[in-house]
Amino acid sequence: MSQFLNEKSTIIKTLCGLGLALGILFQPATAATLDFAIQPILGEDETRKSFKPLADFIAKVTGDEVNIHTARDFPEYWVNQKKNNPYEIMMDNAFFTDYRNEKENWVSIAKVPGLVSYTLIVTADNAVFDTTELVGKTVASLMPPAPSGIFLGQMFRNPLRQPSIVPTNSAEESLQKLLDGEVIAAIVPTPLVNQALQEGKDLVVVKTSVQIPHVAISVSPKIPEAKRDKLRTALLEADKNDDGKAMLKKMGFTNFEPADPSGYAGLMQYLIDFSFANE
Repeated sequence: MSQFLNEKSTIIKTLCGLGLALGILFQPATAATLDFAIQPILGEDETRKSFKPLADFIAKVTGDEVNIHTARDFPEYWVNQKKNNPYEIMMDNAFFTDYRNEKENWVSIAKVPGLVSYTLIVTADNAVFDTTELVGKTVASLMPPAPSGIFLGQMFRNPLRQPSIVPTNSAEESLQKLLDGEVIAAIVPTPLVNQALQEGKDLVVVKTSVQIPHVAISVSPKIPEAKRDKLRTALLEADKNDDGKAMLKKMGFTNFEPADPSGYAGLMQYLIDFSFANE
């Protein structure tokens, strides 16, 4: 009888061990965490709120948890990614996109359609027609290396003849400071200027920058190729399915288009020039 009980106990232990092993073997894979950094063009809180639909879409496509990161301003954002870049996905301007493609082997997978430029404007009440008239005057702008801040620096190359920059947290804030008479000029994305003109705002264009490709989504080389390609396809075809259309509508986008690295090539030089100038 005792031999029988011992054999039964051994069988039960074996089955339990087998069950535990099978449970470990076949348990669902734990979702990865993707850290998604977005340039702080809207300020920290507004950036997280505005880009949550896109983060949720990426999470659904990849099956991973997606955490949104940003920064207080562009200088902090630039420092964060230069120091052992901790992110897996980033969405930002052409300068940063080219820098990561060239220096860190990132891959740009999709972009907001078209090109964008930045325009220095004043109100008709304080109309000026040349940048030299703004030397020593107040200009609202995001701080470099935000594109508006960098292009403003390009417009005033003489270090002894500079405007007085009034830092802002968003292009909308820059425009509002101008309209409220708090500054003499502002530099903002050209589409925002066009919108303001259509709304009847009495603005005068002083100078417009060169055009650069619109913001892009790029991924770290740490992302497996299969996941990268799946995400690229989902973004480029977002306007062809219900989930994608809902996300695009919330974001205010019509669609995404391919982000050809050649379109960004060379633009990191703006960042390099800025960095050298501020060392």
